[in-house]
Amino acid sequence: MARKRRRGIIEKRRRNRINGSLAELRRLVPAAWQRQGSAKLDKAQILQMTVEHLRTLQTGGTGQQEVLALDFLSLGFRECVSEASCYLSTVEPLDSCNALRRRLLAHLSHCADQRDAAAMTTRLQPRLQPRPPPYRHWEAALYPLPYGAHGCSAPQRP
Repeated sequence: MARKRRRGIIEKRRRNRINGSLAELRRLVPAAWQRQGSAKLDKAQILQMTVEHLRTLQTGGTGQQEVLALDFLSLGFRECVSEASCYLSTVEPLDSCNALRRRLLAHLSHCADQRDAAAMTTRLQPRLQPRPPPYRHWEAALYPLPYGAHGCSAPQRP
């Protein structure tokens, strides 16, 4: 009997590791992260999107690297907006009715929408101009942009 119980515990740990890894893949693959809000992704869909993403990274052709960099930048910004919202509601005593919280989140959401629109425009432009040097995400942390340089307008006071 103890052997069956031990086998059940081992199997449960294995399933938890698999589910944790799938959740991490869902977060890391841009297509899966974008779809997570619309409908629950099953494990096969997450794995399929991961395979497609890895194939795209391996081929690396026709400007896909810039598109992926923009996707990850956009996803990272939206994840930061979500974290800011959680922080404001859990750490700071600002509930969803607070005017400052609403204005801040509306502004960040507006900035995210502008970034997404700019990324879409970049994707649709023909590749006639020479390519810029590859985007290195870590450099953005070293050299902060002046306010408004990222395509987002200054917040408006009511």
